[in-house]
Amino acid sequence: MQKKFNFRLESLLKLRRFNEDKVKRELADIVSEVQEVKNNIDMLKADIAEAYISYDAAVESGVDGESIKFFPRFIQTKKEDIKNKENLLHALERRVQSKREEMSKVRGEVKVVENLREKEHTKFKKEKEKKYQQELEEIIQMRAKHSSNFVGHNKKGREYEA
Repeated sequence: MQKKFNFRLESLLKLRRFNEDKVKRELADIVSEVQEVKNNIDMLKADIAEAYISYDAAVESGVDGESIKFFPRFIQTKKEDIKNKENLLHALERRVQSKREEMSKVRGEVKVVENLREKEHTKFKKEKEKKYQQELEEIIQMRAKHSSNFVGHNKKGREYEA
């Protein structure tokens, strides 16, 4: 029965892969959050553009002064929201960069153990092939020895191998 390849650091490799997957998920969550904040900023900018259009329409239609006061406050509030979202976006982008650096480090740790595993697996296969070749040679030698033990004579007295 052939023995199976057993990597002595398999549990370490599994642990490092698990950690790598965890960092990948965290990075994906942050990137998703960045995209959500960018979408919010775009929506706020669209709200401002829509408010300017509404303001122009209100001025042309002759709306009273009290209603027109609403627009500058509304636009100012939206601009402040955009500024807050942009600050949040910058903070998230720093987190993304930090997480990418962590991802690179974690990936390197996994790669080291994977390379070691590959080297050991290659060594295992070579040793297995060497043993197989030795067994084949032993079988061939045994057959050659066995067939040389059965030397017979023909009718004229000459030796022949059976």
